[in-house]
Amino acid sequence: MVRRGFLVFLSALAWPGAPARAADVEAVEGAILGGIDVPAGRARVLARFPLGGAPAVALAFAADPPEGERDLLAVAAAGRVVALEVLSWRGADGSRLYTRLSVVPDGRRLRLERSASAPRGRGFRREQWTDYLAWQDAGPMADAPVRLVLAGTWQAGLAAQRAGVVASLAVGLRGVPPALIAACPPPCFPV
Repeated sequence: MVRRGFLVFLSALAWPGAPARAADVEAVEGAILGGIDVPAGRARVLARFPLGGAPAVALAFAADPPEGERDLLAVAAAGRVVALEVLSWRGADGSRLYTRLSVVPDGRRLRLERSASAPRGRGFRREQWTDYLAWQDAGPMADAPVRLVLAGTWQAGLAAQRAGVVASLAVGLRGVPPALIAACPPPCFPV
């Protein structure tokens, strides 16, 4: 019994608490990771790497809306946020999105390998694809697909969302404010 009580005590210390909801982002104290201010919920450094010759860092943090759990990926280089993407999503409806991040050997692009699924009828629809983001010396990372993105795919939906986020990043943000998080909504998986 003493051992069980000790393990419960340790797990209570290790558990980060309830994640912040999107509506509560302003009230959440931020964490400074890699010189960039991000919301503190599930905040972590994913990787450090050179990007276009500049030191860069990939950060992840929680930005949960009421209908699911979402982690966002922020890429910071040259003292500013240069990309903001959905890293993972778990919707209350059973939809899922997972992203695996890697640096392309040329040192100027990031590879985002995506896997998504959403309930359709009695089963699930699944899609897998790879997005590429290219380093731009004077601004946010640009969408850099290696082939034409097919209309109506989930990849096309995330690409359209990315275009809206890029406009918000053009001002050279040194953090991730609530308005930027709002510009990166949860993924929508149309039929």
